[in-house]
Amino acid sequence: MDMVSHEQKTGMTPPYDQPSAIWTPMPRLAESCYKVPDTGSWWYDGQDRPVSTGLNVDRYVADAGSSVLSLMDFTAMVDGRFPPQQEKFIDLLKDYLPPVWESLHGVYGGGFTYGGMQPGTWNDGAYGYITVSRSRPATTQYIHVTTRPTSGDEVRIRDNGYRIEQITDLRTGRRLHFDQGGVTLTVKGITDWDPYDTVFKVTTAAHRQGVYPTGLVKASEPALTDGDFTTYSDNKGVLPAGYTLDLGRIRKAAFLGVNQREWSPTHNRETFGHKEDSARIKDYTVSVSDDGATWREVKAGVLESARGIRFIDLGDRLRTRCIRPTSPPPGPRPRSRTSTGSSRSARSRSVTATPTVTADPAVPPRRSPGAAR
Repeated sequence: MDMVSHEQKTGMTPPYDQPSAIWTPMPRLAESCYKVPDTGSWWYDGQDRPVSTGLNVDRYVADAGSSVLSLMDFTAMVDGRFPPQQEKFIDLLKDYLPPVWESLHGVYGGGFTYGGMQPGTWNDGAYGYITVSRSRPATTQYIHVTTRPTSGDEVRIRDNGYRIEQITDLRTGRRLHFDQGGVTLTVKGITDWDPYDTVFKVTTAAHRQGVYPTGLVKASEPALTDGDFTTYSDNKGVLPAGYTLDLGRIRKAAFLGVNQREWSPTHNRETFGHKEDSARIKDYTVSVSDDGATWREVKAGVLESARGIRFIDLGDRLRTRCIRPTSPPPGPRPRSRTSTGSSRSARSRSVTATPTVTADPAVPPRRSPGAAR
């Protein structure tokens, strides 16, 4: 079995987001190993060390939402029992996990190789993960809100073309209202916030909308649009790196969905004296052409350094045949920084995407049955 084991990571924002400090592209198996006690060694040292319940619950959820295995380190005493605070945490998990077990077991991490909506940073400080049912990947996803919004009773998530049919609170069974319009799903009227992980079960239509099917968009590097997440393209040591996407004829192009290889962390860190930084796309431009000969720039920006699918929005009115994303932009430009204020390494400007998706008209506005208007 080929597996990469990652020891405990700290210093991330949020602190439970260990996958942000992990580098292992799917479908290669990855394991996250971490201590349950807040302090002390990996073994029992004679003390009843404190245990942060929220931190450890959300570490587990974060790993499940990233297709990473969790290896929790409990420090057994000489008689085989665990210190009281660790026993208390184990007893909590015994009752806490079963009501939402279907969202954590038998699932894929969402927003990666196996599809799903966009995980990560949401509205008003909210943060969370998506899991996708292995037995019903086309129609069942789970939203895990591990950090609730600082205000309001809703979460807004990029829907990635999934048409939502029903949303329920997995713990209570209560059906929730939602709005879906453009490219955003808004789950509304949330009152039963769980202190650690608020879980919503999402039923979707079997087929995504507003996304061109595999095979329609031709790329200068075929691996970019072949529908296979295990094939990809990189810059081959040449910068700037640019690729041409051909829609076959003039069509609507609302956004690009970019899936990058998860072979570098998004959290800057140092491991055994070796500095590690994100190797994802940073500064970019997008140019378009109706004939493949005459080009005009329509977008320039900085792609956030984050795991899972990312989007470059091109507006609702753009119609074109050819699209050329380039990173870093050619010619002198001001250096950009990430939203956290830390610049990425030079190699982050290489393109390692699989596949690139171009969207047609967005999902039409809709509301859940019975939602207030």
